[in-house]
Amino acid sequence: MQKNLQIKVTEEMLIKRAGGRLNERIAQCLPEVISLGESLLEPKTVYDFFAIEKVEEKVLFLKNGEAFGSKHLCKLLNGAEKLVAMCCTVGNALEKKTSRLNEEGDPLTAYLLDIYASTAVGFLMRSLHREIKKDYAGYGVTAYLEPGQLDWNIRDQEVLFRLVSPETIGVSINESFMMKPVKTTTGVFGIGAADRVKKGNFACKDCPKRKTCAFRHEAEELLQDDL
Repeated sequence: MQKNLQIKVTEEMLIKRAGGRLNERIAQCLPEVISLGESLLEPKTVYDFFAIEKVEEKVLFLKNGEAFGSKHLCKLLNGAEKLVAMCCTVGNALEKKTSRLNEEGDPLTAYLLDIYASTAVGFLMRSLHREIKKDYAGYGVTAYLEPGQLDWNIRDQEVLFRLVSPETIGVSINESFMMKPVKTTTGVFGIGAADRVKKGNFACKDCPKRKTCAFRHEAEELLQDDL
């Protein structure tokens, strides 16, 4: 399944993502970077639903035979009846332009465009999660978790790829479990009876690096979204 979603990245979002650093040069570049970024965006999403067989302390089993190993994921999805697996990408045009700008000797614009791309794919992921939540009003819907967060091993990207086939939206994975285009993200969350499913928290809330992370402002937005 796919959804066509709009991405809106603002100057304020980019400044926060850059750690709040703003000078005259950056302020002058931001409108141009946003306009350039919008012209290069290629947002695509794919997701699907899977029945959960059982949730143990450290392993979540799906009825189709697939499984994910993560104590935090199991805790988050305990009580859920369905798992939603999703993949979002903003394409590779932004990545190519960033490399070209660096080669042409414009590192500032390249840096800001890279921040734009990261912000855009994060926005897309949150938007997809929100839209699916709307479709299941009245149900319990958890926050989402991404492979590589907390104790969830990045190797489980392979399982996610088998579930939702991101290749259909132009996303591939290599032997190191890294995705291409780079500005791509995957994740899962749970859906079930409202009285059985806990909303849980985004991984950022439990991360020991949350206070010093360069993305801490976005982490706060994620936590606020889940209230």
